[in-house]
Amino acid sequence: MKNHALNKWMIQRISAVILLPLLLFFLYSNLVNQDYTGALDFFDNYLPIIIFTLFLIFAGLHFKLGLNEIIEDYVQDERFKSILNRVVTLYSAILPIIGIISLITIIL
Repeated sequence: MKNHALNKWMIQRISAVILLPLLLFFLYSNLVNQDYTGALDFFDNYLPIIIFTLFLIFAGLHFKLGLNEIIEDYVQDERFKSILNRVVTLYSAILPIIGIISLITIIL
């Protein structure tokens, strides 16, 4: 049990470290101040597309690990805990997929 908890802790920390430079890339690219055509121009290159896709994947992983840990610590009812963990797993998979599909739709 200890090794499993340590692995989850390490993966969450590693995903946080990976997310930081990806987030900084978008903050320093001034994407937030762009209009729609500016955003389209920004995503015209493959590098921002790859970085944004990686950001969505690692954000989903980090989201899942963090919320599952909160649920494990604070929810006492095992049945409700199981339902919440499934919902979190579902959303942590669906949200990055929706983001990637949206990005593909925008750039095509």
